[in-house]
Amino acid sequence: MTEAVTSVWGGERVGVRLGPSGTFGSMSDSNPDALFGHAAARLNRFGLAYLHLIEPRIDGSKLRADGLPPVAAHQLRRVFKGPIIAAGGFERDSAEAIVESGDADLVAFGRHFAANPDLVERLRRNLTLSPHDRDTFYGGDERGYTDYPCHDDLAQVA
Repeated sequence: MTEAVTSVWGGERVGVRLGPSGTFGSMSDSNPDALFGHAAARLNRFGLAYLHLIEPRIDGSKLRADGLPPVAAHQLRRVFKGPIIAAGGFERDSAEAIVESGDADLVAFGRHFAANPDLVERLRRNLTLSPHDRDTFYGGDERGYTDYPCHDDLAQVA
């Protein structure tokens, strides 16, 4: 699949997302470290725009465990030569730490963006994040997407 897409668009315009510890849809592997290490190494030949990795703290759309360290990006950074985006369970401090360590070049925030329409400014100013309501994710209406308020400090500035 990656070969077909990059043959049309070029690797620099294609990203690949992997969940090395994912079990969504009953997927799993007896040796995910070996499997995904091999996959990441093979992806190098395509000159991808990025490799987007889901850390093992997330299982499908559910939080598996809070406070686990990011391990997927750390392991795969050793073999993948392009930019890495890490995702799954990051907060401001852990996002800064993984980028500073060199294990990831960027960090993706999904659930925090859903719950904080002003996330970038909140992170920049180290403001409290609104909690998300996972039960409203992908619910088919505006609940959980357009009804979260901006931070009070930001509303006063605007």
